[in-house]
Amino acid sequence: MHCRNSQVMKEKLIKNILYGEFGIEKESLRVTEDGFLADTSHPYMEEEGISRDFSESQLEFISRVYNTIEEACEEICYLQNLVEDKIKNRDTGREYVWTYSNPPLFGEEGSIRIAEFGENTQGKTTYRQYLSEKYGRTKMLYSGVHLNYSLPMSFFCTMKEITGKEIQDLKNAWYLKLADCMMHDSWLIVVLTSASPVAEEGFLRQLGVPYNQWHEFASFRNSEYGYWNLFLPQLCYNTFEAYLDAIQSYVKTGMISSIQELYYPIRLKPKGENSFENLKENGVNHIELRMLDLNPMCCAGVAKKDLIFIHLLLSYRIAGMLDGEGEPLKKVEDGERILLHREAAKRDFLEKQPDYKEKALAILAGMDKFYYDLKESKKGYIPRGYHIHEIISFQREKITNPASRYSTQITEKYKDNYIYSRMQEIKEK
Repeated sequence: MHCRNSQVMKEKLIKNILYGEFGIEKESLRVTEDGFLADTSHPYMEEEGISRDFSESQLEFISRVYNTIEEACEEICYLQNLVEDKIKNRDTGREYVWTYSNPPLFGEEGSIRIAEFGENTQGKTTYRQYLSEKYGRTKMLYSGVHLNYSLPMSFFCTMKEITGKEIQDLKNAWYLKLADCMMHDSWLIVVLTSASPVAEEGFLRQLGVPYNQWHEFASFRNSEYGYWNLFLPQLCYNTFEAYLDAIQSYVKTGMISSIQELYYPIRLKPKGENSFENLKENGVNHIELRMLDLNPMCCAGVAKKDLIFIHLLLSYRIAGMLDGEGEPLKKVEDGERILLHREAAKRDFLEKQPDYKEKALAILAGMDKFYYDLKESKKGYIPRGYHIHEIISFQREKITNPASRYSTQITEKYKDNYIYSRMQEIKEK
């Protein structure tokens, strides 16, 4: 294709860079009136999108795929309201949905019920029993938010016109690049979204967190005490085949039982069943970001403003790939990036790592300029409700002012009696 036509198409892609498709998965525990983990069976419901996750007490809400983040957030809130109505008058006593990443009160680890699935899906229960023996049941009580994102098909159709390559090959290559970029940025997302600095003492003891670290983290689930593999995975982003080979090598050596056991901040997923065979045969359908805390100050624990920011960051990185002028990303081994991700879960990470504070501000400055230019062109697509300058300024304030961070605000709110204070908020909702 003529160079000029290729350039015109690339400009068109950048102008429409904020189109996309979104889905949200959100975990939450059920809790009793007195702040204890509910030990009752999952409230079976016909509604699609309501399931259980690792433990029988853990609800999982799964939105459908939407063209906007706002629609996906609305469905999660709707699904949670359905469950709240269902469990408020149970025969065993009223229950509530616990929208915080760290769990409420609970007994010994053995009392945590593994998720119990029906006969046709008994393998899911068996798999969770395997996980409980390997990692312990206490870590099953962590809850969080996963954002699923895919570029629209029109993006890849245009790229096919430019390159002549097959659409699925383009998808595999582009999502691989994006996963590499977002692993580079995962520390920033952790800094900006950590919202679980307070935890119940029994939980911390069972995790093995030393007393001198009880007040050290803004997010325990993203720290070294989170739900990680027993080794530091090293994935390869050079080619899709190399990426698959790296995962398969861990399965073959028995370090993980399947691709599902790769506990990683970012996953590349196929359409349908999340299996290695499906990913290898059918390729990547979307990228999943798994490091987001539940935010107790937002509807159903899902912070829409943060999800929009992440979408802006994703699109900014994609635009950089398109024009070749994005911020150069230093090649760092995955193990090092995971260690950095864990360090970023500490409350004072930016104060102790001023270089990363400067990096964070530089990324936001680059985003601000990019989206200002996009808006000024008067041709760039901006989704309804995307007050971009305001959203970036909101995140910048968290970087420069510790008092603006969720961890600081939540610590202040719950410092006297974490369980009682949270339960009062839930009951008064």
